[in-house]
Parts: sequence; structure tokens; C-alpha cells
Amino acid sequence: MNNTIIQTFNLTKIFGNETLAVDNLAINVKPGIYGFLGPNGAGKTTTLKMLIGSLYPTRGKIEIFGKNAFGKNKIEIHKRIGYVPENPTYFMNMTGERLLEYIGALFNMSQQEINSRVSSLLRLVDLSDAKNRSIAKFSAGMKQRIGIAQALMNDPDLLILDEITSNLDPLGRNHIIGLIKDLKKEGKTILISTHVLPEIQKMEADSIGIINKGQLIMEGSIKELNERLGTRLVRLSPNNPKIYNAIESFAINLRDSLNELIFETENIEEVWKAITKLSLEENILIDKFISSGLEIEQIFMKALDNNPEFNKGDVI
Repeated sequence: MNNTIIQTFNLTKIFGNETLAVDNLAINVKPGIYGFLGPNGAGKTTTLKMLIGSLYPTRGKIEIFGKNAFGKNKIEIHKRIGYVPENPTYFMNMTGERLLEYIGALFNMSQQEINSRVSSLLRLVDLSDAKNRSIAKFSAGMKQRIGIAQALMNDPDLLILDEITSNLDPLGRNHIIGLIKDLKKEGKTILISTHVLPEIQKMEADSIGIINKGQLIMEGSIKELNERLGTRLVRLSPNNPKIYNAIESFAINLRDSLNELIFETENIEEVWKAITKLSLEENILIDKFISSGLEIEQIFMKALDNNPEFNKGDVI
């Protein structure tokens, strides 16, 4: 059974005669949280606009829910999608409650459905106490949360979020991250584009796609990408000069952190042999030896290192 939510085939967008924004992109989004990662200007927003139908591809194909996104089922498909752009615009004199009622009316929902849905969504995004406040008086975080609420008004199966946590303070970011994890538990598929990589780690994304200069560099689950890269992240203590010297030749990005050494390695077996040999010969007690897969930020940087024709650009 094919459970793919979004699949693109040679998706390309050229602006004017020569600006290549998206270049033969082939992504595969399955249920859960999909992190669409890349530096600013990588082609993420252009891709999302093609997915929601506001931009037409120069060439290539998009399938959503197994159907051609620009075919005869276009309207049916887009009724099942919610979208929040990077900088959403609102009727600023409206209250949050009135905005959701307006969106419900656009979807031809009954008044009973609207009332029920508005109430539950305001609770979900923690805006019940601000429902009668004009959106003009909302904080940046509140505006993002009401944006998510309006995107959920039609109870979509797929939610597409573009840089949803940009310009938020840490508290606002954590609130959005928690909300996205809750939506996954409800069975929603969330595609979120961002250049702030640690946030995708906090969201516990099921899979990621890494894009730069309009091209897909790498895609898969964190486990799959770690297996493909073959690199391990090691935390080792104590931070002893003899230990440092023993593992230095096997270590990548070796750095000190308090009383431990943190590094990446492509030869974990040789690291372990060197450490156990040193421990026995020098009677050095190893307090900690933790080997794990790379985190998303490290996977991203490794992917770009393996593709030197790409510039890393502006990534946090």
C-alpha cells in the first residue's frame, strides 16, 4: 500500500528566462512530520507555492494524496490542505474568533459546525482568552497561532507551514513546536520548511529533505540518513590529553565541552579499540562513552560537505 502524501517528479520552476528557483526536485512526503530544510533562498518557499497551487511549475509533476495536483481533482485535493505562509496577512481589525468564523463560511460550513470548530481551535492554539481581541493587538506568536488555527478550520489532512517559527521568541517557538507535535498525534501530516535546524530536531521529525539551490541533496528518516552517511557522534570523558591524542586521528570536528570530548567519526570500531587499549595500558577510567547518530544540524552540514558545489548559505 502506497501511503505517500506528496510526491514530486522533476519539479522545476524558472522565473523569467534564466532564474532557476527549483531544479528537477523529487521529494517524497509520508505521514508524520516532514522537515523541508535549506538555507534562505534555497527554493523552499517556491516549492511550497507550487504544492498549494499558487505557482504553476515550469515543468514536472506534483502528486498529492496520489492524485495530480493540477489535474481534474485539484479542488478536491486542496480542500484537504491547510497552509500558513511565512508572513501571513490578516484583516487586522477582526478578532481571532471572527477570522475563524469567516474562514468557516468560506468553506460553506454550517453555523453549528463553525461554532464548534472555532471553539475547539481557539483552545488548541491557546487563544480562547484572546478571542475577542483584535488581531492588530496580537503578539507575533499569537499571530502565528491564529494562522495555524485558520489553516485547520477545514480539518485538513495535510498542513504546510513556511518558516512558521521565524521572528518568534524562544517561548513562542516552543509553543509552536508543542502544537505541531500535538497535531501529528491527531493524525495530521505536517510539512514544515525552515532554515532553523534545531527546531526540526525538537519537533521529532519523521523524515527530512535537504534542498539547496533548488536541488534535493538528501532525503529520508534520521535513521536512514545516518546509515547512509556512516558517521557517528561520540561523547567521551574524561577529557584527558592521552585520550585526546589516542582518538585525534579518527575524529572529525573534535571539540572540548567541560570534562568531555565531543566529535564525529566514520570509524567507531577503531575509536573503541584505541580507547580500550589506552584504558588498560594507562589505567585510565573511562567515565563516559556514548555513540549515537548525528543530529539534524550535523546531517545537514555533512550533506553539504558531501556536495561541495553547494554553498551552505544562511543556516542557523
